[in-house]
Amino acid sequence: MRKICKLNEEQRQFADTHHSIVTRFLSHHQLDEAEFYDIVIFGYLLAVQEYLEKPELSRYAFSTIAWRNMKDCVAREYYNRSRDKRTAAIASLNEEVLELEAFLPDRLAHLAEALDNQILLTELLSCMTPKEKEMVHLKADGYTYREIAEKCSITVYGVSSRFSRMRCRLRKMELI
Repeated sequence: MRKICKLNEEQRQFADTHHSIVTRFLSHHQLDEAEFYDIVIFGYLLAVQEYLEKPELSRYAFSTIAWRNMKDCVAREYYNRSRDKRTAAIASLNEEVLELEAFLPDRLAHLAEALDNQILLTELLSCMTPKEKEMVHLKADGYTYREIAEKCSITVYGVSSRFSRMRCRLRKMELI
């Protein structure tokens, strides 16, 4: 989104003259003015600047440009609200602060499991040759056997048999 600059006098008068577009937009889309006015107005002001600065936009009605920009702002707001980070648990500063266990139940069990997995991974990697490590990293990155074969300059059958031998060796060592 383009940054809105301070409006000059001509832009300010134009914005004042056509301000009813904002209220019509909010009413048409059944948006609460108290909640969405601040969101929509930035799209409107950007439309004012664009319309007056770009002569090629004069072939369109100003309301068309303004509605498009305001609709973009509302869509961006809904997108931001639906993102996971926006729906995280929130504690008020006025409420009694809850313990960390209330927000992250079983966190110690998850930390212990992650540590065990890290130790197991370190043991697994210490039992592999550099070429096998490269193949495992490529597989972990989502490469297919054919792509791994091309990158490592071996056949697809060679990749398959190396993974098979690796699994057998790790089972004998009781690491998997």
